[in-house]
Amino acid sequence: MGEAERVTRASAAIGLAIDHAACDPAAWDGVMAEIGRVLPGIWPVLQIVEAEAATGLPLVHAGWDPADVEAYEAHYGAVNPWISVILGTPAMVPMHSEVRMPASSLRHTEFHAGWLSRLGGMTASSGIKLVDAGGRLAVLNLQHDRARAARDHAWLAALMMRIGPRMRRAIETNRACFPAGAVRVPEETLLARVADPAFVVTRDLRLVEASRAGDALLSEGEVVRVGALDRLEIRQPRLAAAAVREVALACGDGPADHAAARPVATEAGRWGVTAIGLRRDLRGLLGMARLLVPDPLVLLVLRRAAGGSRSARDRSIRDRAIQDRSIIQDRLADLGLSPAERRLAVLMDGSRSLVQAAGALGIRHETARSQLRQVFAKLGVSRQSELAVFILRLADHA
Repeated sequence: MGEAERVTRASAAIGLAIDHAACDPAAWDGVMAEIGRVLPGIWPVLQIVEAEAATGLPLVHAGWDPADVEAYEAHYGAVNPWISVILGTPAMVPMHSEVRMPASSLRHTEFHAGWLSRLGGMTASSGIKLVDAGGRLAVLNLQHDRARAARDHAWLAALMMRIGPRMRRAIETNRACFPAGAVRVPEETLLARVADPAFVVTRDLRLVEASRAGDALLSEGEVVRVGALDRLEIRQPRLAAAAVREVALACGDGPADHAAARPVATEAGRWGVTAIGLRRDLRGLLGMARLLVPDPLVLLVLRRAAGGSRSARDRSIRDRAIQDRSIIQDRLADLGLSPAERRLAVLMDGSRSLVQAAGALGIRHETARSQLRQVFAKLGVSRQSELAVFILRLADHA
């Protein structure tokens, strides 16, 4: 088996486990176990540091003696000489300890005497920094013996370059869907947990489902809307290009992406874009998406980045408006309105005409008029003025 084929097979097997972890943070243990299975004789470990938590999250690993991991977390991680190498290396660039800082050069350090020497010859490592931005650091490390460092340097580097972007996207999806400190409700679907605007889309951006914040952003119409054939239209060109690129990468259509995604500056502020492919056996976590035929499906998350063009006051007002729209959307859903009908209804608050609402949603006037008739029937109103009063009363109690 050639090196390229070896990398392809290994990355495909590990990638399936990574996709699972994107939808379930508890599954990162499975990713490390899969790396250990695919790479016998290697002990993988994933370390994530969150500035907001002022601490490192528990290490996720496979093959390690729990006592050695505990000692590292308790003390030796803080005196690890390789930390300076990690911090000084750009993201998505493979690192090899025997090239950058050999174990032999550490023999007189506390780190070597108290911890590294206990690993039974596993004194070398290969690693890659997955994330180093926004107060978050994530590093994948593959611990192994020194002989392997020389023998497998090239192929381990190629493998890390292949799985690194996929791991980064999964970590960012975790951040959006499972924020630190959030309480998980049993049987709660993934989309119900996403605080940021999120959309389940097909390869060509046809909208399948949206999170509550996603529905609110669609209703607002400033950044995204639903266009012809239910395609998600992102109205800021640079953000649209980034979303198309990330979705293509999540579907395996684009070239390997070795650089960390950067926030996109638009007239509507700075936005981060994350996309992760959804395997069929994981779609049950989303809700109704598991019943649909299109394959592949992608979870596209838009995160408003810090330092946007809006003032703090404007952002606060906008965030409250989005929250209120989410509550109104929920109440309209309880009354039997479809997602498309809900998006139209929240715009019909008396501040715009049906023609303007149709334009904001990117649909034809005839389509909006048909949807409006369904809204009237389900809410028991007969005129736009009555609907506006109905929506405003929901807003007053949001």
